[in-house]
Order: sequence, then C-alpha cells, then structure tokens
Amino acid sequence: MSLRSPLRPITAKLALVIILFAAVPAVLYQQFRIAEAERTALLLDGIANQGQAIIESMRSVLMKADPTELTQLGPRMAALAGDQVGLRLLYRPQESTIDSFLLVAAVPPIPADALESERRFLIRSRLLETAWNSCDATEPIGQTLDNGSAEEMLVVAVTPMQTGNGCWALVTRLAASASLARTISVPYWQRPEVLLALGLYLSLAAVMLLVLLSVSRNLARFERLARLIATGREPNRRFEALNEVPELSGVARQFDAMVDRLRGSAAFIRETAEESAHALKTPIGAIRQSLEPLRLVVPETNQRGQRALEIIDQSCGRLGELVVHAHRSIDAAAQIADPPTDRIDLGATVAGLVEDMRGPSEQRNVGLRTDVEPNVVVIGGDEVIETIVENLIDNAISFSSPGTTVGVSVRSAGGQAILSVLDEGPGVNGEVAQRMFEKGFSRRPRGRTDPEAAARENFGMGLWIVQRHVRVMGGSISASNRPEGGLAMEVQLPLALSD
Repeated sequence: MSLRSPLRPITAKLALVIILFAAVPAVLYQQFRIAEAERTALLLDGIANQGQAIIESMRSVLMKADPTELTQLGPRMAALAGDQVGLRLLYRPQESTIDSFLLVAAVPPIPADALESERRFLIRSRLLETAWNSCDATEPIGQTLDNGSAEEMLVVAVTPMQTGNGCWALVTRLAASASLARTISVPYWQRPEVLLALGLYLSLAAVMLLVLLSVSRNLARFERLARLIATGREPNRRFEALNEVPELSGVARQFDAMVDRLRGSAAFIRETAEESAHALKTPIGAIRQSLEPLRLVVPETNQRGQRALEIIDQSCGRLGELVVHAHRSIDAAAQIADPPTDRIDLGATVAGLVEDMRGPSEQRNVGLRTDVEPNVVVIGGDEVIETIVENLIDNAISFSSPGTTVGVSVRSAGGQAILSVLDEGPGVNGEVAQRMFEKGFSRRPRGRTDPEAAARENFGMGLWIVQRHVRVMGGSISASNRPEGGLAMEVQLPLALSD
C-alpha cells in the first residue's frame, strides 16, 4: 500500500511555497553580506596599494626631506593620484606627540581658509590616530569613515614611511561620491540593481501566491456548491457560472455535465422502477383474484387442491413483497445518484410512523414506546425515512416475544441526529452481527402460518436497504447487544444546517 504524500494538498504546496520564498531572501542576504565584505576589502586593498605606490615613488625626496624639493610634492602627487583620489601627506617628527603631525602637501590643494576645517576633520575622524599607529605598522591601514558632510562615507588608506628624521603618512582618500566608492559606500540592499531584483522577486512571489490562492479558492467554491447541491439549497446553480479561473472552465463544465447525467439517470431509474413494479403487480393481482373462483369449485375435502391454492396464494404474496423490495432496492440506487434534499423533522416523522405501526405490533402483543426530541432536522426524503424506520421497527418486532416492548427514540448530539430502535429479543451472535446488513442475509423466525407473514420471510433485503438509505443520507448504522438483553439499532444522520 502506497503512502500518501503530505504535499498532495494545495494548502501544503502553498505553505511550502511561502517557506521557500521566505528562505531565499535569508540565504541571499547572507551571501550578499559576505560578497559585500569581500568587495570592500578588495577596494580598500586597491586604494592602499595605490597609496603605497605613490609614497614609494616619492621615497628619495622624503628620505632627504629637502624643503625645496618638498614644495614640489603637490604637483607630483596630483599627477599620480587621478581625478577621484584625494591625498594628504602628513609628517611627524621624531619624539613628537600625536597632534604634532604637519600637513606637508594635499591633492587637491586646500585653501588657506579651509586648513582649520581640515585639521578638525583629521582629528574628529581619528585619522591622526590612525596615522600615528601606522608609523609602527608595515602595511597600509584601510578603513571607511564618516566625514560629516554631504559626501557621507570616505574610503581611506594610511600608508606609512619611516625615515631617520620622523614618520611620513600618506592618507589616500576616495570620496563616497566617486563612482568606485559608491559600490561600497551605499549599502547593497539600497542599490538600484538590488532593489530592482527585489521588486521582481516579490512580484514573482506575489504572482505565484495569487495563482495558488486563486485555484485553492476556486476549488473551495466548487466544494461549497457541491455541498449546497447535495443538500438541495442550490439545485439550479452551475459550476461554470461560479468558476473564476479560466483554466478550470473545462473542469467546471464536466462537473455540470456530471450532475445533469446523475439527475437524468436517477429520474430514469425511478421511472423504470415505477413502470416495472406496476407491470409486475398487475398480473400478480390478477392471479390472486382468479383464486377466489377456484376456491369455490375446489371442495375442502380435496386436500391437494386446497394445498395448491394455499401455495399459489403464498407465492403471490411473496412475489408482491419481492416486487416491493426490488422497487425499494432500485430506488436506493437512484438516490445514490440524486439523493433527496428535503428538510425533515426526524422526531415528528418517526412519531407518526410509530403510530402507523401500532396495529401490526399489537397483533404480535408487542408494545411500542417513543421518546423523540423536537426540532431534530435532517436532509433527506419522506420515503427514505419511512423505509428506514419501518424496516427497523418491523425487524425489532419480528424478534420480540409477546409482552415485550420496542423502544424508538430520536435525539441530537455532536451535530448528529440519532435514531435508536431497542428491542427485548435474543440479540445477535458474532456471525450475525457481521453479516446482518448483507444483501440476502436473514435470520427471521420461521413457522408463521398466515400467508402475508410467510410472504415476507427470508428475503434478507430490509436491513441492506436500510443501510444503503442511511449511507445515501451521509450517515451510519450500527447494531449492538444491550446489557439488559435485546438488540440496539442506532442510526446517525448529519443534522441539517440552519438557514
């Protein structure tokens, strides 16, 4: 036996899609974060290497520290820097403090009135501290920092060079507004290409969810309509008119066609059953009527003739009962295709049927007791309920001894209408309990002498038809031995939904 996949329902697939769409951004975020860190490190290394190359190209001048040559460093640095790179050449004499750095050259040049602002920036940004630390380092120090202006983040590298007279520090600066620096100065999740990809991703996720939700909602509509059709609330509504998903139009049309075929088949079956029953009852009635003249001409002393007449009479009775059972069996098949959808007050209907059966029960000296709860409403048909109740009560009476009582009750519990028929007979053994609802199985008492009673013996159709009717109404039937003796038959039917 194959196990059913837990992903078969659409709701499970929808939940899986939501989980996957939620997991992908988390995974991509982690990958982007790693890539961003690696790219930032590469950019800082590139700027540091550029600063290292520039300061190495000026090594001979810096080692000599000739004032006349130092004044020419600005144009030389500008030729090496390029358009997007800013340079600050700082010098710290030996045995000086951290704030003793001198600004020797700058690219682009700094106006005299902006020197104080530059000094405050170098202090505030802790570049002087970085330059001080770099004098003891062997590699350039790369970092990003906030310059407190509209340019926002700066990408810098501080490249040291030790000489006999002191420490030189070249600050290589790439403004955030530069095209190269923008790749790291702006968070990657704020970049246009990432925002565009995110928008496309969310659009795809929304479309996928809308598709699944649309299909799921449409199928839920189909289910509700099928339930309403089954309960008779929307007998003329069509699936195709309810459908909102074009791809499900073919399914909706097939559902409508199936409902039409089932109703047509049920009508045909019922019509055929009525015609067949009428056609069979007519000759049976003619035979029984023909027996009356024969009884007048066959003397009572002719035992063989009288016996033959009795057999013919009993056989006609059995044929009549068989026609009734066959009609009910065929009608049960029609009800499977098109079940009745009337709202039935089960308690009132059962009470009326019990009163109708008091005559036959009194002939057997068996009492009938009723206990019905009002307003227990089910969906079904009067004939269906009548067949169920009459067969159950007749079955209980047939197994009851004279002087006993058959109890019939109707109540509601847990959304179910419960019909119980309790007798005080012998109960059933294990074999009978397993087979009592089989077609053709019967353990009714034999030995009846009246032709009508004998005609009803041993067809084994009553409880089988009852079970089929109960299942057509969406219910269940069970039988169990009562502790105080006798058999309890219990039918459970779903209560009708309130209007």
